[in-house]
Amino acid sequence: MTLEAVIFGGMGSLAECAEIDRAAWNAAFRMHDVPWNWSWDTYSELMRPGGDRQLAARYAAHLGQVVEARALDAAHQNLFAAMLVEEVPLRPGVARVLAWAARGGVKLAIVSRAELQPVTALLRATARARAGISFDVAVLRSDVTRMAPDPQAMTLAVEKLGVGTGRSVVVADTPVAAQAAHGAGLPVLAFPGRLAEAEPEEFGGLPMVHALSPEALTQAWRGAESTAAE
Repeated sequence: MTLEAVIFGGMGSLAECAEIDRAAWNAAFRMHDVPWNWSWDTYSELMRPGGDRQLAARYAAHLGQVVEARALDAAHQNLFAAMLVEEVPLRPGVARVLAWAARGGVKLAIVSRAELQPVTALLRATARARAGISFDVAVLRSDVTRMAPDPQAMTLAVEKLGVGTGRSVVVADTPVAAQAAHGAGLPVLAFPGRLAEAEPEEFGGLPMVHALSPEALTQAWRGAESTAAE
């Protein structure tokens, strides 16, 4: 059996854009005259659970307030995309993995809780760093009815790639993405981004790196394959 696909389990597994995302939320609040300003701690805590599409609705419920959550979410998506117009560097080792995949015919997928507009903007902002290497499959918010940690998006990515679960490996930048991949029966390499850097124990003992590499991906995949065969 050979490794045929690498699935990046979120925009943050490619580039550090959480701070841009937080800034987009706060800009959306100002645009709609909502008196919120999420600190990094508030934002990261809201991002931890996953499972829904509406951070603003969840935060409003926590405060016992009523806001136009859908309007805030739409404004946030638009602003996030607009803030990604400039070149964004890839995270350590990502460019090397993409080049290795392109040379070896290994398929690439990205799974994201975002809509098409910000994901497209991120891919444009990283185009130079990616040397024009594109993704074969993208599974986004609008493609699924259940969000991570539910495995629906990961399962759909494997189906769209046309490879089996045993021939894919997931790069997970957050515990939520890792849980979704595990639920889909996929091997996982933890690659903590800023949202998860303070809580590596929440990855549950998965193999982990802070700089991505083909060797680490292959080892994580082979380790899972060996465990499954036992």
